[in-house]
This record gives sequence, C-alpha cells and structure tokens, in this order.
Amino acid sequence: MKNKLIQKGKRIGAIDYGRKRIGFAVSDELLITITPKAIFYTDEENFKEKLLTQIRKYDLAALVIGIPARLDDKETDLINEIKEFAESIRSFLNIPIFFQDESFSSKYATETLIQIGRKKKFRSRKGEIDKIAASIILRDFLDENT
Repeated sequence: MKNKLIQKGKRIGAIDYGRKRIGFAVSDELLITITPKAIFYTDEENFKEKLLTQIRKYDLAALVIGIPARLDDKETDLINEIKEFAESIRSFLNIPIFFQDESFSSKYATETLIQIGRKKKFRSRKGEIDKIAASIILRDFLDENT
C-alpha cells in the first residue's frame, strides 16, 4: 500500500540508528537521488541538537528511521531504544516520522562500496557504512511508498 503522505516536491531524510553512530541521508525534491550526508556520534555532547540542525537544514517533509524487523514481532532492547529515540526527536520536528526495516542495510552498504570500487581502508570506516546504510533505508522506503 502506497503512503499518500509522501509526495514529490520536498526532501525526505533517513537515519541509520546505532548506539555509537547515526548515519544520515537525504533525498532530492523529486525523490530520485539519495545522498549520504553526515555521521553523528552518540557520545558527543549535543549530538541530538546537531542532528536536528541537519534535519531542519534540508527542510524535510518526513524522516525515516531504520528499525530491525523481526518475524516474531518481539521488541528487543534495540527496537525499544530506536522507538524512544524517535519519540525524543519527534517533539522538536513538525514532520512525520516513519520506520523502515533496516535488516541487512549495513551489509548492503558494504557491498555497495565494493561495487563502486572503494578501497578496503575506506570501507573500514564504520561511519561511511552508516551513511550508506541510511541511504539504503531511504531507498527501500521510497521504493515501497512512492
């Protein structure tokens, strides 16, 4: 079922949430291209404020947050943590927040970097993987909802 809230004309952002790092990616206004934008380290002071600044900078119509899907629908500590994180930033944003299955996004991100010829040294930078994973989460969401 297509999501009627997602329409061309405004950018959509995505987050690959991690306990250490958060990858951030943004689409273009036509929802065709997606660009990895930033990495936020959760142990940095004011990391949420920095993230919110980036989200506002791109005037997003919506934000997509990756969440691991489970066949048994049980909520793990990580799933609960992601939902709490989403709620903690929702009050600062006047845009819808959606969840998208992020299963294997980091694996696909690594494969993507290999396919485009990035050296192993570059691929070993986990933050780069997180930005690409956010892009993959957003692409999957847009493929399913536009």
